[in-house]
Amino acid sequence: MRAFLKMAKLDFLTMKTQFFSYLSLVVIVLMFGFMKSSVIVLCITSAWFIALQASNIFAIQEKNNLERLYGSVSVELNDIVLGRYAFMFLNYFISFLAVIVLNFGFSLYQGITVNVSDIMLGFSLSFLIFSIITGIQMPLFFKMGYTKAKVWALLPFLIVMAVVVIPSFITALSDLIQSIMVNQCAVIIISIMAGCVIEFMSYKIAVIAYRKRK
Repeated sequence: MRAFLKMAKLDFLTMKTQFFSYLSLVVIVLMFGFMKSSVIVLCITSAWFIALQASNIFAIQEKNNLERLYGSVSVELNDIVLGRYAFMFLNYFISFLAVIVLNFGFSLYQGITVNVSDIMLGFSLSFLIFSIITGIQMPLFFKMGYTKAKVWALLPFLIVMAVVVIPSFITALSDLIQSIMVNQCAVIIISIMAGCVIEFMSYKIAVIAYRKRK
């Protein structure tokens, strides 16, 4: 097994105590289901939630001084960082699949049809949002540690919340959604590619930041 996969596995084992906090996703799915929200809205909201939950690994790392453990397993710094990015992505992907399954079951119960194109669009947009949030957060956490970076790491969440609550943003978002629905294939491709580019650049910056911190 590659070293970065070992680090990702270690992160999953470290986060197993936080498992029940992810059950809040069930509540979110049910709430949006009763509101008859689209699967796209649910995917975007869950991406925000998962980014918030998954970042707790940095808090646990700092609280338990896990960097000593990382140093004892003889892995390169690049693998530590890449393993954390792999952990974050797998966290998102597994949670996304769980949300889709839950939403599909709830939609069947309500007699609502869920289109595959809407799921793909929801995935691409949620992946882009997740990449933007974590892409900003990760280098900060690797550079400053959780305690010092946690305030700055709230910035992308505040931006997402602003988009949701500020009327001018809502109007712009509504116009954007209308244009998206006309050009779904292009949006799906562009969003996934943009998300991958953001994560790659974030990883490179995080490696440099973590190396300087060391």
